[in-house]
Parts: sequence; C-alpha cells; structure tokens
Amino acid sequence: MSFFGDILSGVGSLFGLGDNANSGGIGANIAKTALLGFALNQITNSLNKDNDALKQVQPYKAQVDQGVRLQVSPSANQKIPVCYGRSTLGGIINDARLSTDQRQMYYVITISEKTGTRLSDSAASAYVFNDIFMDDERIIFQSDGITADFTIDRDGNKDYGAQGVVEVYCFAGDSESPQVPEYYTNGSLVSAYNIVPGWTPAHMMEDLIFIVVKITYSPESGLTRVPSMMVNISNSMTLPGDVLYDYMTSNRYGCDIAAAEILT
Repeated sequence: MSFFGDILSGVGSLFGLGDNANSGGIGANIAKTALLGFALNQITNSLNKDNDALKQVQPYKAQVDQGVRLQVSPSANQKIPVCYGRSTLGGIINDARLSTDQRQMYYVITISEKTGTRLSDSAASAYVFNDIFMDDERIIFQSDGITADFTIDRDGNKDYGAQGVVEVYCFAGDSESPQVPEYYTNGSLVSAYNIVPGWTPAHMMEDLIFIVVKITYSPESGLTRVPSMMVNISNSMTLPGDVLYDYMTSNRYGCDIAAAEILT
C-alpha cells in the first residue's frame, strides 16, 4: 500500500540538488527553490472493497483516511543564513525522498552556512544543536538522541503524538559530520547518505549545517502534514573581531575581501 503516493514530479532529484550536492556552489543552488508536496495514504482497490463491505455492517465506522496533499510555495528569494553565537532558526527544505515501501518520508532542511576559522585562536568553528522544535513544541528525544519521545509546548504540556514516528538526524558541516543534540550521546551515528534514500557519497552537503527529518506515516499520531521545524544552535565563533573577519573574508557567504587588505 502506498501511503505517501505521488510526491513530486522528478522525485529522484528534488529542487535541482541531484547528484551535484558536493559542488562548492551548493548554497546558491539550494537557495533557488523550496517546493515540497506529497500525498498521504493512496487508497488501493482492495481497501475500497473492504470499506464497502464495512459500510453494510457498521456504516458509522466506514471512514477511510483519504490523505492530504501538501505543497510549499516556491521562492526565488530563499537564502541560507549564517549563524554566529546562538540562534534559533528555521530552514530551507532542499530535498525530500520516499522510502521504497512509501511509508517513510525523509526531508532535508538546511539551517546555516558553516563558518570558517576563528582569527583569535585559529580554531575551527564548532556547532552544538541545543534544541529542536516541531510546530513550536520542543522535542524530547529518546536515549538515542534521534527518535522523538514526546514534545512540550510553551505551557509545559506533553504530547506523545510524535513518539517513535519522528526522527531527526543532525549534521554540522557536511554529510559525514553527524551529531546528536546537547545532553544526548550516541556512538552509532551514520552519514547522511546512509540515511536519505537515493543519496550517495556524492551528496556531501559541504560546509552546511542541516538536519534530516524522517516521518513514518501514522494517522493515529495526527502527522498528516509537513510540520514546521526550528533549530536552536550555537556556533563557537562569538567574538566580534572573529565574526567581522570571517564575514569580510569569506568567498562563500561574505564579502570576499583579501586578508592582506584587512588590518587585524
């Protein structure tokens, strides 16, 4: 049975990402498009027959989930932000894939550019995923730091609807830099291209901070749409001098000013 059905035309390479995700200009390519749509619960002929039979016996229970179709409007103005210090950011959906049995949806959300080396101590920027929010509710994960256990709203109320059906995989720099959120540990993390269906080692997502969200279709959970995701992250680059120098000299997201032209 196909639960996610028709996802998009050209699902093999959504939004122009294709097999060139390891190219140096991926940030510009990702920024051009954000189009996502998928159908949930494609009703098969056999299910329709079962439903017709049920109507004769229990008409009030013969309600079949017809699913929904969702779409995010395309935008040519999408840009990848640069996070310095601590920030709470949304993201840009730049790829989406279905599992072979069409029961799981994977979508990739780019959060931020990865910044460079700090001028003050020559250390590389380091990132921490502090909290992840789904529909404005903070996700509390199971011990693996990946699988949702429950969510908490602003009033402290718990919702177990996402338990076991939502997984979030965090990456800080490229597809081979997996992490778990703060206060979690997991010694069995894998690369993004071993998670997202159809991805290969060519899908490196170089110099990007991103997450992969996996949703298993479950009408009981109420997850019949793409949830809104927000990520609170910290970048170790916080000193004003480091920030200014990094932005002025970056040829990827900054001003591309030659270091020799800056009096440090």
